[in-house]
Amino acid sequence: MNLNVKQYKNYKINGVIKINSVFSSKEILVLKKNINLYIKEKKIKLKGKQINFIGNKVNSIHFFNDKFFKNFSNQKKIMDLGHYFLKTEPKIKHYEYFAKPKKIGLASPMHQDNYYWNLKDPNAFTIWVAIDNATKDNGAVEYLIGSHKKLYSHIASYAPGSSQKVKRIDKLKKKFIKKTFNLKPGDCLLHHSQIIHGSKKNQSKLSRRGFTIQVMKINSEVDKKKFKKYQVSLIKQINSRN
Repeated sequence: MNLNVKQYKNYKINGVIKINSVFSSKEILVLKKNINLYIKEKKIKLKGKQINFIGNKVNSIHFFNDKFFKNFSNQKKIMDLGHYFLKTEPKIKHYEYFAKPKKIGLASPMHQDNYYWNLKDPNAFTIWVAIDNATKDNGAVEYLIGSHKKLYSHIASYAPGSSQKVKRIDKLKKKFIKKTFNLKPGDCLLHHSQIIHGSKKNQSKLSRRGFTIQVMKINSEVDKKKFKKYQVSLIKQINSRN
């Protein structure tokens, strides 16, 4: 994986970049196999904020108690991306799965990751690993380019898997250019913790699966007061679904 100064500059300016073929087709097949096994074993056991469904299909998983996913997320190429784009020692915060199954995949409202993470220093990013082809038709992620320079106000969305949404998003859509990246399996998006992004429903005949890895500085600190406020809102939404 060759990284260059142009990629770094584009990331700093735009808040998101696409990196082609980070993972081979073989690596993606192994990832898919392990996700399917995990769903088969854990589908009934996962509860609350750990998993979300649309009908009887998994729409997202937010908890992986499995050595494979820990090793996959902490592998050298991920840590190399952390070093290069953070310019310091990285650590992996968390990893998740977003399935968006064909014809019924749920929309994800426009949000900023750091509203969930509550980092005092937003110098952090998400790696979005494409498992399937991702296009506008099947719910590829949409970004507001350059919107990562500040954290905007959010309100509860009551959307499973993405519980907050940016306030006055229509105004911000006029301010920033919206961009969607087409991805092939193994391609990755690397987006800043504060870039505004979301995705539409998947009403196509093709699923749009992705595995995400949250990367931050090893000495990153969480604002505990903000985190507690967010958790109160999240629990309230989960209880309302039940």
